[in-house]
Amino acid sequence: MSLPATIAKAIMDTVLSRLAPLFLAAVGADIQAAQDAARQMLAAYNAETPDELSLAAEIISLQFHALEALSQASDPELSLNRKLRLRGSAVSLSRESHKAQRKLDQLQRARLAGTQPHPAEAEAPAPNPPIHDAITVVETASSTTPKTETWSQSLQKRMTANRLAKKAQKQQARQAAETARLEAKPSATPPEGNERASAFG
Repeated sequence: MSLPATIAKAIMDTVLSRLAPLFLAAVGADIQAAQDAARQMLAAYNAETPDELSLAAEIISLQFHALEALSQASDPELSLNRKLRLRGSAVSLSRESHKAQRKLDQLQRARLAGTQPHPAEAEAPAPNPPIHDAITVVETASSTTPKTETWSQSLQKRMTANRLAKKAQKQQARQAAETARLEAKPSATPPEGNERASAFG
């Protein structure tokens, strides 16, 4: 499959540059291979117009966010509340992906039939607040890692950071205990001044 030549190169390049980071980790940071993967996924949606291309890119992005949310929710170290929020986010993102797919189907049916879609169908609504919240939950969970990382790489880094933090806390606790022990230990020999005082006392 190939992308249509009817869409301006600037539009195509912009969309590909937004989707390519989703594949960078899997291709060893090879930007060309990442763009090829993004191009192949876009081509599967048979987009012939900028509106169709935009919806196809939105579908892909939402699906990847949903998968990442489910992957992060499998982290055994997360609290139950965090897991439930991530799973809820995955459901919301998947639902929006299906809505975008239906919108794309409507546009393509109208194009093939040579008719104009209904304005309500042609205009893709902006994501509602719950979707913004869902994306925020997913991105916050991996906000300390580059977005080009896979969920497993992100999870591994978080677990390593947690282990290092716990190790540092234990070391600080040992140092504090040692300091307290030394401060509480009585001096073995009285000060020299006190010995002289008792000798002449």
